[in-house]
Amino acid sequence: MSTSVSPSSVLPTPLYFRALALSIPALIGGQLFLVGLAIFSGGIAWQWHGALGGGIGLVILLLLGTAAVMPGLKSYRFPAAVLFVLYCFQFVWLQLGAALAIGWVQALHPANAMALATLSVLMARRALA
Repeated sequence: MSTSVSPSSVLPTPLYFRALALSIPALIGGQLFLVGLAIFSGGIAWQWHGALGGGIGLVILLLLGTAAVMPGLKSYRFPAAVLFVLYCFQFVWLQLGAALAIGWVQALHPANAMALATLSVLMARRALA
């Protein structure tokens, strides 16, 4: 008896999961646009940047929760968990840097955002494949 899995028995990634995975890098792109808008338009968009960041958190939680409970999405559990951890670190860098009055710690916020964006793009590409 063979234990290998034939390609025809592997289910495709569900559409709702693909939509969640694709929306995260799109939302991060929108958030980066808001940073630019805030910088070049007198700071008007910083609140929008923060609000959209909260929305991204909800989408990441949905992605993680879906991967955690759906057996067919088991292979996405670890990358979704890493995505969530990176998202949480966005707040750690800002708050820790402010509490300690250390600018370079706060400067890790945009660096972490690059890692978050990169992982989200890789997950979206994988989900769409």
